[in-house]
Amino acid sequence: MRILVILRQVYEQKSIHWDYEINDFRNRKLAINKADLHALQWAADFSEQYTAPIDIMILTEENRNDSLKEILTGFPVESCIQIQKSRSEQMDASHLTSYIGQEAYDLIVCGDETEDEHNTSLLPLLGYSLGMEVLCSVNQIETIDSARLRVHRKEERGAMQIFEIKMPTALSLTSHISKLKHRRKRKKEMDIVIKERTLEPAGSNRRLGAPDPKIIFGSVPQEENPLKRLMNVMGFSSNNDAGLSQQTQALSDEHLHFTAERLMKWLKE
Repeated sequence: MRILVILRQVYEQKSIHWDYEINDFRNRKLAINKADLHALQWAADFSEQYTAPIDIMILTEENRNDSLKEILTGFPVESCIQIQKSRSEQMDASHLTSYIGQEAYDLIVCGDETEDEHNTSLLPLLGYSLGMEVLCSVNQIETIDSARLRVHRKEERGAMQIFEIKMPTALSLTSHISKLKHRRKRKKEMDIVIKERTLEPAGSNRRLGAPDPKIIFGSVPQEENPLKRLMNVMGFSSNNDAGLSQQTQALSDEHLHFTAERLMKWLKE
């Protein structure tokens, strides 16, 4: 098994201060996203138990940062590539896909979200580009055999979802996946290869989310009672026309499930 860990460089929130004299931020200190460090810690613990080589790709705000070597001290990393971040996670996913190329990774992991802008779509976009199964917000991983993992994901009200996933797969991990440990300095200094960004690769802007429904237009309901008009629009009225009836029948199970999930989230908010 071979593991790739993706790290993202962020600004420490406590270090950011607005300077009214220069009308800009000052004292911004760069650090590795904490959730990504927990993912790297889990990979290091897993590597010690199952002898799985680890490679790292770091998305950084600056081209050169010597402090990265100090942060990664002690982790059993085979290779480390540093890439400058772009203005969107979609572009970052495209560049990571081009750099990964034909590398045979069984498992790609990173933190579930960043602590600055709370970005969460990098791993799903990357997994989609590489043709891998993707699961987010994982807080526990168990090994079934050399080709399968059992992963746990917490839901609201104490519920737990358990999945059996075949590798290769891409997982985003919460900070509960591991506890950070103090590591001794490496005997051999780590070499970080810096990749210069090229022109942005051409690609389609794929939107991840609800499947697009087939829309069929019907006539405007004429009932005086608002509830009856709503029932007519939703396709549940016995007096609805053919257009509205076809509109509800055209909705797929996936779209109905997504709509229900979004509605429940909106009601909770």
